Amino acid sequence: MRLSQECRHALTILAFLARQPRGKIVASAELARLLEIPRPFLSKILQRLSAEGFVTGHRGSVRGYALARPGNEISARDVAVAIDGNDLFSRCVFWSDRCSDAKPCPLHNQWARARPRIESELAALTVDRFEAANAPDTRRTSPRKRR
Repeated sequence: MRLSQECRHALTILAFLARQPRGKIVASAELARLLEIPRPFLSKILQRLSAEGFVTGHRGSVRGYALARPGNEISARDVAVAIDGNDLFSRCVFWSDRCSDAKPCPLHNQWARARPRIESELAALTVDRFEAANAPDTRRTSPRKRR
């Protein structure tokens, strides 16, 4: 089980939105800048998160994205499965392309025992509880001037 870059960014986006006041709409350009995610990649991720029901896109005078439901109802496990697939927790982290029940790697049995615990931990971890470490300062909304 290894999270893709798309999944890691999706979790970062959702954690950021969960730290905003409820219902606050954040422009995709601001998300891209503050979270340092390239805009085309961010747009792709936001479309996926919207299709999966994690965020709602807003058009009109105030354009952007907000959480579709409270952050305490969005688990890291649900996001990971939505982005990286249903088989995420059945893949081997050591030799993913060569390991299977029929042809196990040297750590297959240990990983098989650990997987359910990790999946359970991620199911209990909601995006509103993600650590704010390395979170962008949302009070600064304009780019810094270069000297």
